[in-house]
Parts: sequence; structure tokens; C-alpha cells
Amino acid sequence: MALAAPGSTVEGYGYVGVWAKDAAGCAAVGTPTATDFAVITVSTFRNGPSALFGNFKKLVDGKITLKMGGASGQKTVAIEQTAPDAITVDGAVLVRCSP
Repeated sequence: MALAAPGSTVEGYGYVGVWAKDAAGCAAVGTPTATDFAVITVSTFRNGPSALFGNFKKLVDGKITLKMGGASGQKTVAIEQTAPDAITVDGAVLVRCSP
């Protein structure tokens, strides 16, 4: 399972971390079979084999739109943090992966 330190909710970066649709998805992150996941830092977003890069801001009212780019082109993703350990990424519900 992939792990990343969660972002500070106090500072508005609670969406930073490793996310998947369920515990089995968390266990698969980092493997070729991984689907329905997101690995988010303050400057990278990955939900497949390649990362996209941007300068991500704080949540505003629990929401943010990430604008990023990379080898695969430009992409925009809408994130909403619905609970400390739950987000939606373009409407798909994901839970925080933890050890």
C-alpha cells in the first residue's frame, strides 16, 4: 500500500494524501492493477501511471479545482473534502488510505 502524510486540515490542505475507493483499492495503489485511486501532494496529482504537476492551493469551503499538466497533457480535476478521511474527485468518492 502507498502511504503519504496527510495534509494539514487547519492550513486547508486536508485533501493531500493517498486515496482509494476502499481498503482493497488502498492495498493496490502502486501496483499495475491499481484503479480508482488518487495520490495528491501540494504539487502533484496521480491517478494512473504518470503524475501531473501544478501549484495547488488551499481548499475554499471544502473544495478546490486542481489545474495541472504533464507528459500526458493538461487536466483539471474538481475535489471536495466531505470529511477528514473522505473526498470526491470529479464526483468519485474516495477514502483516505492509512496503515
